Amino acid sequence: MRPTTNTLPSDSEETAHLRTRVRDLELVLGLRDESLVATFRLTPVLNNVLGLLLNVPAVTPEMVRQRLEIAHDAKVAIHRLRKHMLPYGITVQSRRNVGYWLDDEAKMKIRDMIREQLAGAPVPPHVVVDNTTAAPQPAAPDAVAELPRAASA
Repeated sequence: MRPTTNTLPSDSEETAHLRTRVRDLELVLGLRDESLVATFRLTPVLNNVLGLLLNVPAVTPEMVRQRLEIAHDAKVAIHRLRKHMLPYGITVQSRRNVGYWLDDEAKMKIRDMIREQLAGAPVPPHVVVDNTTAAPQPAAPDAVAELPRAASA
């Protein structure tokens, strides 16, 4: 009989290893993506939902609600994300019994906007009117007229 050696990792080593694996999985799933936060100014919950939508073909409400513990109600999280992304001309698609997803065009647009942001170019939201994108509207004339007076005072 051979003598056995204790090859089990200590609790601290195992904890460190598991934390590393969790971080790796979060990166693969697009969770805690700082480039999304910087580009779209998202809350942590919306950031994680958008990261999932970018990296997974279809996100089910169960993924949002239970498995990843992103939000208590998937419909509310998706509703808020849709509202936030509307000025950028990005829509989240959905179908009953399938889930939520971004089409390829929306994913490409988001990735292009992230690249622009990382390159230092500002990414302003665009005004969407009847599914066409227009430039942001200028400030109201009253607000513009007040600027010179405030500067001269």
